[in-house]
Amino acid sequence: MPQNLFFQVRNEPQPKLNPPIYRWQEVMPENTDPQLIPPQLIWLNNRNDIWMEISRYEGVIWGGMLFGAVICFFVFLFFFFLTFFMSLDSPDLTIKITSIVGDFVLFSLFLIFLKNYFIAARDQPIRLNRKRQKIYTFDYKRKWWDPWARWPTTIRVFSWADVHGEMRFSSDRYTGGFQLFGAVCEPGTLNVTERFQIAGGSPSQLHQLWSYLCLYMKGEPVPEEAVNPGRPDFWCPRKADKWPEEMERESTTAPEAENRYAGITDIWKALRLNPPT
Repeated sequence: MPQNLFFQVRNEPQPKLNPPIYRWQEVMPENTDPQLIPPQLIWLNNRNDIWMEISRYEGVIWGGMLFGAVICFFVFLFFFFLTFFMSLDSPDLTIKITSIVGDFVLFSLFLIFLKNYFIAARDQPIRLNRKRQKIYTFDYKRKWWDPWARWPTTIRVFSWADVHGEMRFSSDRYTGGFQLFGAVCEPGTLNVTERFQIAGGSPSQLHQLWSYLCLYMKGEPVPEEAVNPGRPDFWCPRKADKWPEEMERESTTAPEAENRYAGITDIWKALRLNPPT
């Protein structure tokens, strides 16, 4: 009996990437391997023969953000007037400093909730360019510790050949469940340099999604429709910010189209004219 248990443990799948992702569950087939699971997208923004964009939803309870802003605002007003009148009656400098710090913290929380609801990009899409064999991620960086700073967007570009699929299970309260990650490795190795989340869902959905991405990048037939076409209504009022102009052109065109554009631009420059936009 112990020998059978030993072989069962030995035959269980093990992480192959270094380091393994936290709460690792399963490794996906290599993106160059045959995909045995029927492909199916969860969300789809756009797709053609050159590039495809899928939605990537960040698990935030948006209604809770608005509710939290309202609560923080009224609590801030209450303590502001309360501490203001208390500080007038009391000559103690400690009470005044505590009042100012407490009101500043409450107002900062109020600002964080408002920025998450009205300003933060809810859809942080991923683009795959089949002609370039590149994957582009749109990331919105929040600075929870500094609500007064500008929260910038970051566009990252990876070679599809260096991306490996991993599934993990998260037990977080708001972002829990199964999640599909792309692990970017050093070329020709299994050493991970960084990871990015692709989607969340059931294991079967994530298997179908990974199969779809791999088949699309190889130019094989895939279904034209997603399970949930377009963006969901609860992502309003904020959609993704615009991609930078240069990255917009690169992620949606083939290399030969870019070369043609560069050639036309050179001609216009030689004629001392402004190139068309």
